[in-house]
Amino acid sequence: MIEREGTSTKKHTWLGKNLSKIIAFVILLCVSLIFLTPIIWGVFGSFRTYTDFIANPDSFFPSKWDAFTLDGYLELFSKTEFNPARANEWFPVWNWLLNSLIVSLVGTLLYLLVASFAAYAFVFLEFKYSNRIFYMLIATMTVPGIISTTPQLINMNLLGFYKSLLGLIVPGLGGVYGVFLIHQFFLGIPKDLIENARIDGASNLLIFRRVVVPLGKSALFVQGLFGFMGAWNDVQWAQLIIGNAPRSTWTLAYGLKVISDNAEAYESITLALASAVIGMVPIFIVYLIAQSKIIEGVAFSGIKR
Repeated sequence: MIEREGTSTKKHTWLGKNLSKIIAFVILLCVSLIFLTPIIWGVFGSFRTYTDFIANPDSFFPSKWDAFTLDGYLELFSKTEFNPARANEWFPVWNWLLNSLIVSLVGTLLYLLVASFAAYAFVFLEFKYSNRIFYMLIATMTVPGIISTTPQLINMNLLGFYKSLLGLIVPGLGGVYGVFLIHQFFLGIPKDLIENARIDGASNLLIFRRVVVPLGKSALFVQGLFGFMGAWNDVQWAQLIIGNAPRSTWTLAYGLKVISDNAEAYESITLALASAVIGMVPIFIVYLIAQSKIIEGVAFSGIKR
């Protein structure tokens, strides 16, 4: 009896200590299911036949084995060659994938260079009104992006970047969020290291390359991932810049959006879902590989050490 009471007491003690963790886990699980439900439905729905969709519209999975199909994926990748007779159903997916990689990688690397130089200047260089200029830049983050859409579109047209991939890369180089994120991380770098390097005769470029970048690589990595994902998933700006360009110059996100929007015309729901899954897979893989760096960078951003 004493042993049973001791066991019961231990259970109550364990429950009391871990109650908050259990509640947090349940809440996070419910929130995760809310976000994962449409993704799960879309992934499994891409393997269902049209007939099965009509018969069981609320089902997550194919109702039977013969309702399982790869037709959506086969149709998507079987129309990569141009056919003048069916030009509206030409899906150069490999071109779209290459264009998205170019825009995302080049845009991200260039932005990291610009943002890190700006953050270095605001943190480690002393010049007049530096704080005021920084706060003015931060204030622009409160302005809705839609306000600058028309001026940006006019600028891209004047520069000759309309209907080209440069029109997708150049406007993103003026983003402020990355400057703010990297700036907050650079604040945690001891300024004594910078001063000692200057005493030893190191230039600002050498200090930036040999001291600041190695210490701030977590923030640069995180901002790089955010920038890559933003460029990869961008649809609205891509529609404005390359929407009227030849299909071979489209990005993957915009091309797959066009397929999804015209799924009824193509008479294939699975085609639309398959295209959505294809667009989601690369960014999902990148996130899985780099999730530890994302957590590390976000955790230390803004913390002075």
